Amino acid sequence: MSQPRCPLCGKATSQLLALTSDFHLKKGHRYAVWLCPTCDLGVTATTLGHEGIPISMYGDAYQPHRAVSRAATGWRKRLTATALTGWGYPQPDALPLPAIIQRGFAHLRGWTWMPPPPPSGRLLDVGCGSGAYAVSLRRLGWQVEGVEPNAKAARLAQQEGISVYQSRIEDVDLLGKRYDVITLWHSLEHLAAPVPVLRKLRSALNSNGLLIVETPNFRGWGAKLMGEFWYHWDLPRHQLHFSPKSLRRALELGGFRLIQMAHIPNPYGFTGGVAYRLHNVRFAKSAVLCSAGWLFGWIAAMFHHGDVIRAIAVPLEEDSPAVTAVRQA
Repeated sequence: MSQPRCPLCGKATSQLLALTSDFHLKKGHRYAVWLCPTCDLGVTATTLGHEGIPISMYGDAYQPHRAVSRAATGWRKRLTATALTGWGYPQPDALPLPAIIQRGFAHLRGWTWMPPPPPSGRLLDVGCGSGAYAVSLRRLGWQVEGVEPNAKAARLAQQEGISVYQSRIEDVDLLGKRYDVITLWHSLEHLAAPVPVLRKLRSALNSNGLLIVETPNFRGWGAKLMGEFWYHWDLPRHQLHFSPKSLRRALELGGFRLIQMAHIPNPYGFTGGVAYRLHNVRFAKSAVLCSAGWLFGWIAAMFHHGDVIRAIAVPLEEDSPAVTAVRQA
């Protein structure tokens, strides 16, 4: 198969970044990831083009497509309420702690789940899965809509009362829509052509709105340590593989200005990598391995080499010199 072109700059990729298998569905086929040295973007070599990955490649056990979990109870409810208060959503069940400690709870909870900053408004969650994130935000007063191509997952979200476009984001008509926040939690890497999608989302975002994107970071220590067994390659479902440089580039081309990028502690690159290497996915749930994964993830993030990066961006004016310069570069 010929080396794919970079969807950001259009140049042919030139360096083999990874050659690995589909450990999720245990398919025998090996997939290649090629690197664009100009944009620092990894591109999965498939023959699928822009029509995307078939739904069958996700399998019934794909985590984001499972049923929505219920609201926390007991001590977990109180800890969650404390974190929400730290984020600016006062909760009656929050622990009576100083504000600085409540913000600390919010910071720790933000490793796995984070709401947008208040006040509540209209939000579009791209790749909403079964609606778990949307349901949790609705409890905070947000008006949430979702986009989800998987029919089973979209149906689960709709059963929870979430308005869902059961379609690829490329095919959704957002003309006339306006949102205060748009989120892509581990969705951008599933797209073959991210820039047209980002431009579409920019046009649907209020001028003072926020775009929140989280995606794996192939430049993190996890990928370097685990090599072909790194959990976040997730081939062929992940068509693109970002680094801080390429994520910033994609956002700029899409008409956004990056205002914050953070490395997020994540255990799965480590735990999943060990389990894949040992050919035993159940091993990833070991308490000892999970503890080691969190420790590794925290250290990697602290030194800005985390497995996951999270970007917050704001829209640039379409006719601004910055947008014009980036698109002509």
